[in-house]
Amino acid sequence: MLGPPFKKFMRIVIALCAFKGSLSASEACQAARSGFAQRWPRAEILAQPISDGGDGLLESLLSRFPSAQRVKLTVTGPLGVPVETQYVLVKINEKKTVFIETAKICGLTLVPHTRRNPMMTTTYGVGETIRHAMGRRAKTIYVGLGGSATQDGGAGLAQALGAKLLDKHGKPIGLGCAWLGALDKIIAAKLDPRLKKIPVIALSDVTNVLLGPQGTAHVYAPQKGATPEQVGQIEANLSHFAKIIERDLDLKIVDIPGAGAAGGMGAGLAAFCRSKILPGTQALADTLSLKKLFASADMIVVGEGRLDEQTLLYGKAPSVLAAMGKAAGKKVCGIFGQIRQAQGDPSARLGLDAWQSLESLSGSPEAAIKNPAHWIAKAAEALANSMSPAAIGSRS
Repeated sequence: MLGPPFKKFMRIVIALCAFKGSLSASEACQAARSGFAQRWPRAEILAQPISDGGDGLLESLLSRFPSAQRVKLTVTGPLGVPVETQYVLVKINEKKTVFIETAKICGLTLVPHTRRNPMMTTTYGVGETIRHAMGRRAKTIYVGLGGSATQDGGAGLAQALGAKLLDKHGKPIGLGCAWLGALDKIIAAKLDPRLKKIPVIALSDVTNVLLGPQGTAHVYAPQKGATPEQVGQIEANLSHFAKIIERDLDLKIVDIPGAGAAGGMGAGLAAFCRSKILPGTQALADTLSLKKLFASADMIVVGEGRLDEQTLLYGKAPSVLAAMGKAAGKKVCGIFGQIRQAQGDPSARLGLDAWQSLESLSGSPEAAIKNPAHWIAKAAEALANSMSPAAIGSRS
């Protein structure tokens, strides 16, 4: 049964992230849009794909700035072989601004499951992309972190930008975290001089520091294929790298929030590019003028593939956007692939007015993953069925 007609359209803003391994942020938003349209055919439904700095950063920007330029190039991929990638060049306040998405250069999706070994993967291609972007006379370069297959602390990007990472014999070390244990000296004199003139800003999808129980090795390396023994080695190698950076570059990086993002690439950007590390979701929200968009809405829909403690603890997009929506006095709903409870229901702790899980609707994770667009549409329908336009505050 269809809902009542509206004299004025109810406005829904769908701001979903990618459902990793299943749907892009745009695909997820469109699936949810079809579900809400089925129940509320006269509602005004706006889809705004979202990223927290990880997967989908460029997609989010292109949806807001369709005239932005895609710059295509070939760089070194995570396994040391060439990959085709792209970045976005857009004018913001009449200034050329570049956005680089790490996941499209050294992302986990670029490495076959059988070859996932974060001891060997490299961020070298990110440094190559930064150099290319500086050649386009950009005024500011943003590097979105997240979704990487790497754990090299940004050593590869530093090497690509001209830094010399040498062993005790004065020879350059190889690419990848495994070589960091052999590092004896860093010479930064040959870093690209344009780095002194063009700000490179990191957009972090998490707030993890570099080392320790909440550091990149212990929290994220296992997701990239690291064995327990490798986790310990990665921690030791990154600790050694941090000590050499502090001695040779006069910068302590271990306690910087976000330094552990993208396998420690946040730390590398801070050390070699003197980058500020900003919360990715908030920075993107400002760029996309989400505060204004949310203020015009009656209901906001947030979500991603998995809602768990990390969503709450590390500043991931649904948490930030839900808070923005509630601050604007709006109804906020959630659509998630899975909801994993730890210290109480995380969806309730986000302050959501209603939520749906694809896993619950479909009956199993396997069924949800097999046809995610279908189940996202069903989740949107279920949310619409559970809420009346009057409760949402529609302009009916």
